[in-house]
Amino acid sequence: MPKYQLPPLNSIRMFEAVARNSSFSVAADELCVTHSAVSHQIKQLEAWVGKKLLIRHAHGATLTMEGQALFSSCVQLFNGLDQCLEQIRQQPTQQSLTLAAPSSFMAHWLIPKLENFEAQYAEIPIKLMTSNDLKLLEKGQINALILSHTQLDQFPENIQNITLFQDQVGPVCTPQRALKLQRIFDIFQHTLLHTQSNQQAWQLWATQHQLDIPQIKQQRHFEHLNLMIEAAASDLGIAIAPQSLVEKELLSGRLVAPFGFIECGLLFSLCYLKKSIKDKNIQILQKWLITQSAT
Repeated sequence: MPKYQLPPLNSIRMFEAVARNSSFSVAADELCVTHSAVSHQIKQLEAWVGKKLLIRHAHGATLTMEGQALFSSCVQLFNGLDQCLEQIRQQPTQQSLTLAAPSSFMAHWLIPKLENFEAQYAEIPIKLMTSNDLKLLEKGQINALILSHTQLDQFPENIQNITLFQDQVGPVCTPQRALKLQRIFDIFQHTLLHTQSNQQAWQLWATQHQLDIPQIKQQRHFEHLNLMIEAAASDLGIAIAPQSLVEKELLSGRLVAPFGFIECGLLFSLCYLKKSIKDKNIQILQKWLITQSAT
């Protein structure tokens, strides 16, 4: 059973137009229908309520007492409906959140945690992009960027950067190769693996240990950290990697960290435009990332 006992709403619409204009002809022109169509709808409405609502005369139409009461109600309801629809139109459409990060961070840290974000914030569609270019933020092509950097790196004035965590780095290799490392300096007797994205990683690590890197005979360079990690797991040498990005390999036993990890001034930060600091989606993303970093 319908909740509301209402006449055909089209007849209400035509009645309001006639009452407001005091004319069947003007109402017909406004609604782009014929004069007879308006007259027919008004007759149907009057039959439904069982009362005369309009008095027709040569110069137009006037409202009866019952018609005036209905018209007043229509004005209130139509005004309320108009205001509600305008508010809906003015509300910003839910935009997807485009988050960029280096491919290694994306694959080894962010994506494994993404299901947690989607479970908590299903109303925020999130798109991922592999990049470490701050210019994409400034051009508006992305909403946020997770960046790996050192404590000395400077950011543009219009960029807000929030430190998520200070990572630790260390040498990683297969368990079999680790058995050959009696002293920390023994590492330099093996093939060292590097990535193009952080070519100073070995030097930073050695400096923290107060070691002088000797002339290395065998080295291999990889464009992406993913490839370097896979090379280390395939026993092609010893890699230097952030702890947070090799957790899966360490837990599975494919890799071990024979001398542990140490802080080398490497930070992972969330970056976004300062003008977006009050953006609800950015605030949610920042809070979630900080929580994930803490755990």
